[in-house]
Amino acid sequence: MEAAARTNPTVLVGLDALETMAAALEATAASDPRWRRKIAEFGQLTSLGQLLQMRAEFVLALALADAGIGYELGDTKIANPDFLLTRSGAVCAGVEVTARAPQSINELVERVEAVSGGRFDVDLAFDRCPSRLQPEVADKAAAAVRTQADALGAGSPAVAEVIRVEDPKNAGPVEITVQVCPGNGAVGREVTAGILDSPLGAAEYAAFEAGRGAQKAAQGRSLDGAPVLLAVDVSRYGAAWMRSGTVWAARLAACEYFTPDYPFAGLAVMRQSLEQPGLIDIGVGLSPHLTAADRQVLEDLCTTLGWPCA
Repeated sequence: MEAAARTNPTVLVGLDALETMAAALEATAASDPRWRRKIAEFGQLTSLGQLLQMRAEFVLALALADAGIGYELGDTKIANPDFLLTRSGAVCAGVEVTARAPQSINELVERVEAVSGGRFDVDLAFDRCPSRLQPEVADKAAAAVRTQADALGAGSPAVAEVIRVEDPKNAGPVEITVQVCPGNGAVGREVTAGILDSPLGAAEYAAFEAGRGAQKAAQGRSLDGAPVLLAVDVSRYGAAWMRSGTVWAARLAACEYFTPDYPFAGLAVMRQSLEQPGLIDIGVGLSPHLTAADRQVLEDLCTTLGWPCA
């Protein structure tokens, strides 16, 4: 680890941030042995997804501690949120954290790059930015690349192929045009829809979908009526960074995806970076279907934390 840090400034900055977070957690949560186990486990993680997930929990814990908000860690043996917020010794709200990003254009590009192997160029055009791409979509794109590459190798023109993605969790159908050309292995991608509406709409849809799975829904409804906020790290959600937390808050609160049966009382869209210990930005949208009492609890929480809320 130290050798890598000496030769890679990015790693060094990341390690500095992690050390800062670990020291702060030791200082604010030393009485809970579960935090010590989490910190030890953190040093053994093997994937970026795992790292960002646990790191998001650390970031939220530090934000709560800095704001003087009392909390307990949720019990992992039952359905409940990551953080149980307490007031006068009683649980008044919860916060569930997730940094798991849906499979996206990035994974598709990586698959196509592996197939091309530097022998030809590939252009990928999307008629709208998808909120996720299932593994079978990458399979179809890889097959289209191979077919067109074979045609080029035989001296024939490569005919572009259009792949239509029908996915009920994709906020609508997506068409992907795959075109192979002579070249040296470059893979280009573009979204032919509106510059902002399509990518941001995809990120918005994916953020709400993060709370609809069976496990997450159970956690959102687990506190006997106390409101639970879902905090979604959108650092890997494509163009999500284009909106500030304040804009996200207003957009989430007005979103059609906040249906009466949505399992969480509010949705927070947040961003983190491996190079700094705190949140980069966050915005909280509250469900329009909340009771006045639950809304007040979450508004007070956001005010104390300094988070934009709508």
